[in-house]
Amino acid sequence: MKRRKTKALISVSLVVIILAGILTACSPKAEPEAAAPTAEAASEATTRETTTETTTQTTTEDLETTFPESETRKIYKGLTKDDSPDYKHLVASYSTYYHSYDVTRTENLKASVEKINNIVVPKGQTFSFNQTVGKRTVTAGYKEAKVIAEGEFVDGLGGGVCQVSSTIFEAVLRANVKIVARTYHSLEISYVPLGGDATVQWNSKDFQFENDLGADIRLNMYCADGKLTCEVYSKKKIDVGDVEINISRDGGSYVLTRTVNESENYRTVSSYSKPKPATTKAATTEKKTEKEKETEKEKETKKETKTEKETKKEKEKEETTKKKKKDD
Repeated sequence: MKRRKTKALISVSLVVIILAGILTACSPKAEPEAAAPTAEAASEATTRETTTETTTQTTTEDLETTFPESETRKIYKGLTKDDSPDYKHLVASYSTYYHSYDVTRTENLKASVEKINNIVVPKGQTFSFNQTVGKRTVTAGYKEAKVIAEGEFVDGLGGGVCQVSSTIFEAVLRANVKIVARTYHSLEISYVPLGGDATVQWNSKDFQFENDLGADIRLNMYCADGKLTCEVYSKKKIDVGDVEINISRDGGSYVLTRTVNESENYRTVSSYSKPKPATTKAATTEKKTEKEKETEKEKETKKETKTEKETKKEKEKEETTKKKKKDD
């Protein structure tokens, strides 16, 4: 009897233990307390936060530079090239001339022409010279040639590129497209008539036109043997009307007008300064020669004066000697 009771108690105890174990496993575990952040972790978190904030607020461009790229003008939709034979209708063309023996300037012309040749300007879109050609840098293939700076022609990177923009300006004028932005040079230039130029400077002065002809157009540019040409082509024949370009002088300014079918639709006024007089080597030599002549003349005069004094002194001495002999 006692054995049976003992066995029953043991069985009950085992059941209780098993149930207690099951209940403990099923109950949710308490989350451990978060440890206080170490000084190193706090420092890292602060650094990350500061870095993110600074990167977001700081621009990569210096606003004090010559070309503040962070203050760009409107960015137009990128243009692409197409060298297919589909553009077979000539709308307008214009040529200018350059000295091919000026090697660095010629290389600058070719570098920018390469960017423009076969560029397509879809209908309704705008062509930007600076956006299409890009920044004139050494890595882009540009050399030092004459540019305008502070009222005179000096050597500068990309000199000659304005002849390309001016040639395009003259060509698209005859294609009767809308001129959006054009600036004249500060000094007189010779490759286009005064009043018919379009100067450019990276991110400062741009030449832009809008294709409002109702059809896509393509610019073809050639630069060889001292001749620079811009041609405007289209896939279908476009009637731009009877276009006439006239430049007249009004006092110290030049007025360019475009009339289409005897109706004026574009006018721009330009005024230029004369370049500062340059001191040439010949002029310096001439001045030096004149100065040397004056110095030599002064020396001759002094020499003559000295000779006269010596002659007079010798005469006086001779007279004294004669008088002394006479007295003797």
